[in-house]
Amino acid sequence: MMADRVLGSPKTCSETFAITGARGKTSVAHALAQVLAVELPCGVVATVGHGFPGDLKTTDDPDLCSLEEMLEGLCSRGARAAAVEVSFEALERFRAEDLHFSHALFTGLDGVDPDVARDTAESPAIAEAVLRLFRSPGLKWAVLNLSDPFSKTILNALPAGVSVAGFVADASATPPDDALLAACDICIRARSIVPMPRGLRLRVACETRDTCAEAELAVGLIGDFNASNLLAVMAVLLARGLPLERAARESSRIQGVPGRMECFGGEQTPLVVVDEARTPAALETALVNLRKHGPRRIFTVFGCAGEGDPRVRPVMGAIAERLSDELILADDNPGGECGDTIIANILVGVVDPSRVRVRRQRGLAIRTAMALAGIGDAVLVAGKGHETIQDMGELKVRFSDRAQVVEALREWQEGRR
Repeated sequence: MMADRVLGSPKTCSETFAITGARGKTSVAHALAQVLAVELPCGVVATVGHGFPGDLKTTDDPDLCSLEEMLEGLCSRGARAAAVEVSFEALERFRAEDLHFSHALFTGLDGVDPDVARDTAESPAIAEAVLRLFRSPGLKWAVLNLSDPFSKTILNALPAGVSVAGFVADASATPPDDALLAACDICIRARSIVPMPRGLRLRVACETRDTCAEAELAVGLIGDFNASNLLAVMAVLLARGLPLERAARESSRIQGVPGRMECFGGEQTPLVVVDEARTPAALETALVNLRKHGPRRIFTVFGCAGEGDPRVRPVMGAIAERLSDELILADDNPGGECGDTIIANILVGVVDPSRVRVRRQRGLAIRTAMALAGIGDAVLVAGKGHETIQDMGELKVRFSDRAQVVEALREWQEGRR
């Protein structure tokens, strides 16, 4: 209330979507903004920036006043809706308190490091913070990942009058129990998920209290986790009153978030995927999911940031070697630490160093991978994602994996004409 008064009761969007969970928040926020743009301008406040898709400004971790200012700025630029990534930390510290959310979405705890998921689920402070979001005054819809046990806790805590849209992305999972389904006004489930060379094909079913319908869609996203993100977005569209066929049609246009399993090339060139994976769990998830799309070979370019836990580096080296056909090690953000030391730490986990090429200059590492790859192969460039600066201690240089990949693909095509 104090922040609201200090800022002079800033303008708010007619619809504001709060997205929380252990993973997928940024992807869901961007996907929502993309699909809603057909009907109404929707802004984004997320880790990779705030603004409109394709026109983002860098976002620091906003406090409550900053968040309200960002939302007012979006409204002033014509936004009629906003998708807001809300971390557990932000909820614990009341950074989203007293904002007027029309929809609150819980992506779940699955898909992250098991220790993180367990600690999160068992933390009374985090649990209470999440429940507080779903008790927000004026909340109209709760959108829940029914595959996650914590969704049942949220359901039991919802105030009267809040409608529920549930989603289940795992096509092989046992359907939610009758009590969960009975609590949902809408439930959308994946009947099948088929990985394609550069995307996913899904068949989904939507059940309401009175009807059941099915639809098919193909989308240019890779990875099982993106199927879950897609179902979450479709659940929001259905909650807003869109029929299933239209929700599927709009969702098929979703493009990836910059630097989050973002695809370049493919078809007549190698497929190149840029991802921010910088932990063992994230790197393994990226490689396992990429393999499901059937590349002939996978070339992985990665390094580890400096001044971090050196014990993590050999673990990541072992994962990359096990799940890749070729491995190219490069600098990430070495900071004030010696890059050769970081590479040496990674190599401790490698069984066969002869399969590894070291190209510390990251642009050269990307081009080395591209020179080795052919049509039908995939290159994963992991670690920096959407970042545009490389931290080399006292020296900070402009560097973008995404821009380097675009240039390397152009060079690859020119070299084969």
